[in-house]
Amino acid sequence: MPHKTISEGDAHDLGMKRSIPRRDFVNGVGVALTSSLLPTASVEKFRTWLTPQSPYPPALTGLRGSHDGSWEAAHSLVRGTVWDQATSLDEEYDLIVVGAGISGLSAAHFFRKQVGGPNARILVLDNHDDFGGHAKRNEFHHDGRMYLMNGGTLNIEAPSQYSPEAAGLLWDLGIDRTRYYDAIADVRRRYSELGLSSGFFFDRETFGRDHLSAGYGRRPWAEIAAESPLSREAREDLMRLRDVSASIDPW
Repeated sequence: MPHKTISEGDAHDLGMKRSIPRRDFVNGVGVALTSSLLPTASVEKFRTWLTPQSPYPPALTGLRGSHDGSWEAAHSLVRGTVWDQATSLDEEYDLIVVGAGISGLSAAHFFRKQVGGPNARILVLDNHDDFGGHAKRNEFHHDGRMYLMNGGTLNIEAPSQYSPEAAGLLWDLGIDRTRYYDAIADVRRRYSELGLSSGFFFDRETFGRDHLSAGYGRRPWAEIAAESPLSREAREDLMRLRDVSASIDPW
């Protein structure tokens, strides 16, 4: 895709010519993540930026969704704390992204790819000690072998259902989805060989009676909904959501 430039008018409206004060919004907080999203950056490169005393976030274990150091500033704001100290920096960026999760990193990636070009200066801010959000890297070592796992994105829709944009992001990052399906082929076959399938369980306490609807993905959705203990109105609403041809006002 050819390099695109932003007009002076758009640059002015976006505030690109304004000075950027760095407010001490992380007063007492550990680290604010900044990333220039260098295309050649790798995990090993990231390691070289760390001092011997720096922790390596992907290798830290425990329940670290919002670790100590990531929430204190926000809680202080609720209590009325105000920080008026600021340092004026002689820096300009083409894009500033608040939040280094999938959405924030994707925004930076596509901005550089479609608008700013490889030399775009992008600043990504995050209140956590690692980037990635729910998709951050979890790294484990056992008997000399490294094991990797993603975070909460394990429960995101299957890659086969990704939009062209989401699938394109994976390809841009060098992630080959076919390798994933090849790796789990035996597991997928095992389920069918044992006659297992996905389904939904409705418990008595919530829905009035215990009911298991098996065969999700193989039986008509209308059939599964009809036998469920859901109310008629709930079943109708559910069918409308499942009907991709229906025009539903999101608001």
